[in-house]
Amino acid sequence: MSKIVISGYYGFANAGDEAMLTAIIRSLRRQNIDLTIISGRPEVTGAHYHAASTHRFNLYGIVSALQKSDLLLSGGGSLLQDVTSKRSLIYYLSVIGLGLLLQKKVMLFAQGIGPIRSKLLRKLTQFVCSRVDLITVRDNDSFYELKRLGISEEKVRVTADAVLTLEKESLTRGRQLLDEYTVPGDKLLIGISVRKWQEDDAYLLELAKAADALAAKHNAHIVLLPLQHSVDMEACRRVQELMTVKEDCTLVKTDFDTEQFLSLAGNFDLLIGMRLHALVFAAVMEVPFVAISYDPKVDGFVKEISGITGGHVDNLQAEEIVAAAAAALDNKQACAKMPEALRAKARLNSELVFALLGKGERR
Repeated sequence: MSKIVISGYYGFANAGDEAMLTAIIRSLRRQNIDLTIISGRPEVTGAHYHAASTHRFNLYGIVSALQKSDLLLSGGGSLLQDVTSKRSLIYYLSVIGLGLLLQKKVMLFAQGIGPIRSKLLRKLTQFVCSRVDLITVRDNDSFYELKRLGISEEKVRVTADAVLTLEKESLTRGRQLLDEYTVPGDKLLIGISVRKWQEDDAYLLELAKAADALAAKHNAHIVLLPLQHSVDMEACRRVQELMTVKEDCTLVKTDFDTEQFLSLAGNFDLLIGMRLHALVFAAVMEVPFVAISYDPKVDGFVKEISGITGGHVDNLQAEEIVAAAAAALDNKQACAKMPEALRAKARLNSELVFALLGKGERR
């Protein structure tokens, strides 16, 4: 039985990262694999995924797990960037470096790379990542960022976000959850997922204006859906406060698992999303979406899937969001279709893991 340690931003109730972990585990368990997950809440993570788990700052636990392992996966998401935190970048590079120091095979799995703005951290990232066995990235922008860092192209494969390997969920549970919030079943439903990004909430005001306009134009009900409950709730609540027709809006205050988020997304007629994995959930459930750009990873995914963007947070305009929403709804069949080629690229991540495990000892 092969033993794999998975490192990432797990255990923090971030729906996107937990969905990535779900996808990674499901794809790996097609073979006889023993997993240890490094997590912020190892007791919760271990129980949910039926796997061993150790705390992300338990050095002894991490070293012990790595010593027994065949492979370290630095798994999914925008782990290697210094925009949100320099410390987190140093942390993930340290875990990768520890795996290399213990002479384990190391793979970066479906990562989104950058931006890395610090010259020192760019050099550190180049030093560490040039020594791993394999890197898969979820978009071309990440590939070019690694190339700019000086990472050999031979180490890198462009795949796709691991969450795209998940199957569609039944709509039943999502509808039940909406019923618990008395969300009407006879109106067009528009989900909005937004996060706090700037101290100035001008972009939230524009979203609220767009939500009002969409509710009036399409006889729609707006559902505000925080993907990382503790972080996104403030922004979602602010959009609701800024809306003028509050009876046409529901704020979901419950934290859900991956399957529930997917089922909820499947009940929407349209999803307007700022977080990347709100858009990925919509794509998996074949629901048309409008992206609100705030990070290159969002732009990369929209480009990959030929999606629609409603503007950037820095200069967001309600009219542009409404126009983009109308375009997505008018061309629902095309906008909601998941390209099979993209799903195949996402599946390639785990196939490369199995190939790497099948090779000899690390040199």
